[in-house]
Amino acid sequence: MRHDRGSATPLFVAVIALVSLVAVSVSSMAQSIIDAGRATTAAEALAVAAVLDEDLASLAAEQEVEDYAVSYDDGVVTVQVTRHGVSAQASAIDHRRTLDSTE
Repeated sequence: MRHDRGSATPLFVAVIALVSLVAVSVSSMAQSIIDAGRATTAAEALAVAAVLDEDLASLAAEQEVEDYAVSYDDGVVTVQVTRHGVSAQASAIDHRRTLDSTE
């Protein structure tokens, strides 16, 4: 029985390595999901700010947006943003202009 001593050590090391690999993978995937959510939130905030004629540059800086583009089309504002290398798009309808045009 003396030859079995320490035979669990390689198995233990393999399990620790596998658990570490899974943890790193899950962490990376979770960070990607968080970045996508934050980019979407920034796009939505900029779209609403554009409808309300707010200062987009300061809001973009506050949201850590690297680049953004705003387009206006018949009362609909569409914003495309890039935040930490992740792109997202959001739209908002300017109901004030829609209501003004029907009166």
